Amino acid sequence: MTSFRLSSRILALLCFALSLSTFVPGFGQPMQTRFRTAGESMIIVPLTINGMGPFDFLLDTGSTRTVLDQKLAEELHLEPAGRATLESPDGAAVTTVAHTDSVSMGGATVRNLNMVVMSHYDLLPKVRGILGEDFLRYFDILIDNRRHLIQFERGPGPLGVMLSGEHLPLSVYGSDGEKLTSDRLVVMGQLREFYEFGHKDAKLQLDSGTPHLLLCSQVGRAGVWQNSAAFEGIHGNNFAADAQKALLRLGHRLFKVTVVVPAQNIPSFGVDGFLPTSLFSSIFISHSGRFVILDPSAKPKLAQSKPPFRTDTAIPDGTSLLIPSRTPE
Repeated sequence: MTSFRLSSRILALLCFALSLSTFVPGFGQPMQTRFRTAGESMIIVPLTINGMGPFDFLLDTGSTRTVLDQKLAEELHLEPAGRATLESPDGAAVTTVAHTDSVSMGGATVRNLNMVVMSHYDLLPKVRGILGEDFLRYFDILIDNRRHLIQFERGPGPLGVMLSGEHLPLSVYGSDGEKLTSDRLVVMGQLREFYEFGHKDAKLQLDSGTPHLLLCSQVGRAGVWQNSAAFEGIHGNNFAADAQKALLRLGHRLFKVTVVVPAQNIPSFGVDGFLPTSLFSSIFISHSGRFVILDPSAKPKLAQSKPPFRTDTAIPDGTSLLIPSRTPE
C-alpha cells in the first residue's frame, strides 16, 4: 500500500482550527472542465490558487482535505494558518496548514480554503496537490470518464434535473472509533461470491483516487485467490495484495469486479473498502441531495432543450454565500 493512499484516508483525522470558507456561486448553466488521466484512472484537473496557475491537481473524492506540496505553497507565498496533527500507521506527525484567498476550478471559486501542506510528498510528476472533499462538497458533480469531462453546479440545479437513473443513498459521514468524520462519500453495496459465510453488505467510500475496489481487511474472505502480487498504487508504487473475482451489488445492479485486499490491513475509518469511480462510464454525485446515480442518462425531453455548458466562464458579481467549513469532530 503506498504511503499516499494511506495518507489520503487519514486526512479525515486532521484537526483544524475552525475557519470560514466562502463559495462564490455561478448562476444558471452548469460549469465544466476537462481532465486528463494518469496511471490507470487518476483524474488530473487544472486548478488556480489566488488567481495564479493553472496547476495540476489530483481530484480525489476519497480525500477529506485539499493538499498541496510545500514548494508550491512557498512559490505562492501562502500565509500559514496554524498546524495540524496527522495520524498514520507510522504514528502522529505535525504538518503546516496554509491559507488561500481563493481556489478555482472550471469557473467556480471557493474562498478562504485552508490547505494541508505536505513536504517530501510523493506526488505524481507535475502534480502539485490533491483536490479533496472540502472543496468538492459545495457542488453536485458529474464525472464523465468516457469524455474526460467534469460538469458541476451549485446544487440542486439543472444538471441534476436532466439526469435519470437509480438514486443510491449517500452518506457524507464516516467514523473513527466513536467519532464521526465528515466530508466522506459512503454508499452501501453487497459483495457476493466472496465471503465464506455468504453475501455481505459493505460500506464503500467512493474514491476517484484508487484504480481498484480495495477492501480494508482480509477477514472472512473465501474462494480461490490469485497468488499474491504487486498492485500499482496511486503514484506508480506497488503494494503487495491478493485479488479475487466477485459480484458487487449496488442498488438494483450487479457488477463483475476484481476485489483487491492488501497483504496487511489498512485503516478503514468506518468503511469496509474503497470503490473506484472509474468503475463506471460516468457517475453523478449529488452533495446537495445526498445521492449518487451510476451511469446516468439524460431525460429525453430535457436532453433536446438543455443549454450548452460553459467552460471556465467568469463568475458574475453577486452576493457570496458564506458557508462555515466543516471539520471532523
